[in-house]
Amino acid sequence: MVSARKLTDLGCDPLMHRKYDLGRDILKWSAIATMTIDHVGAVLYQECLVFRYIGRLSFPLFAYLLILGLESTRSVKNYFSRLFLFALISQVPFYLAMGVEPWGRLNIFFTLSSGVVFIELYKKGNYLWFLPLVAAEVLRFDFGIYGILAIGCFYFLRRNRILGVILFLMLNLLYLPVSPHKLLALLALPPILLHDSGRFHLEEIGHKIDYSRWKKYFFYAYYPLHLAALFSIKAGL
Repeated sequence: MVSARKLTDLGCDPLMHRKYDLGRDILKWSAIATMTIDHVGAVLYQECLVFRYIGRLSFPLFAYLLILGLESTRSVKNYFSRLFLFALISQVPFYLAMGVEPWGRLNIFFTLSSGVVFIELYKKGNYLWFLPLVAAEVLRFDFGIYGILAIGCFYFLRRNRILGVILFLMLNLLYLPVSPHKLLALLALPPILLHDSGRFHLEEIGHKIDYSRWKKYFFYAYYPLHLAALFSIKAGL
């Protein structure tokens, strides 16, 4: 493999040879699409459970993408800070759209940012790794302790595919008596496994990739923006 320095010495731009993981972008758009369908059902069409069933695919995709983000980020601290900042930004549109008390339930960004803490503490062998699990239940994060454990399942999946699948299957079976619809989350496994195996990367190589800042932050900003839009529609604004 030719290093970036050798490419520069040869008069080539190293960015020309960076790999763009289109498959990862497809998973992001799929997560956003299924989440939007879920929230349309939760806010506007509560009697139509089909919307909520489709939405069960979104969180596993986001959990897997979170692990990919941890693996590729240059700064875990900055990654956590971005997630936590949007957790604070999103709370007002979240409670307005979902019809909950302002701090009665915390939005998904609190779950994801706590998932980062959970994984990092576990990786370092810090016995405080259980604190995000406690916080998820006490502070009533969206998806609660299930969400943090699902993130843990995909951390293990990236290291041992079979173990990760077994853990995620067991987690959803554990919740079967109280939330049978959670089994639908297993339908997110095929695209995740395709990506993890390298057969869904669809890499584009040989041209400069423009990692626009707007695109990077769009995936963060979409969450509070679409909730605000749904609340406006519901309120007839």
